[in-house]
Amino acid sequence: GNYVIDIPANQKFRGGEQLKVTSTDASGNKSDAKVIDVKDTTPPFAPTVSEVTSESSQVSGTAEVGSTVKVELPD
Repeated sequence: GNYVIDIPANQKFRGGEQLKVTSTDASGNKSDAKVIDVKDTTPPFAPTVSEVTSESSQVSGTAEVGSTVKVELPD
């Protein structure tokens, strides 16, 4: 049958963790584990941007480690 198991509120996932799911019948027989990977679906925080002026030759700031920063320039 179907099942639903609540994840404890204090358990936080970052993505990439592996969960092992098993079932045990009334006689105590345990299934093999089904291993699933937790997917990261949380977007990175918005990057910070240092001041840009008409004299600037670069755009700089900070962003989430491992993220890709893209600057869209006007046409």
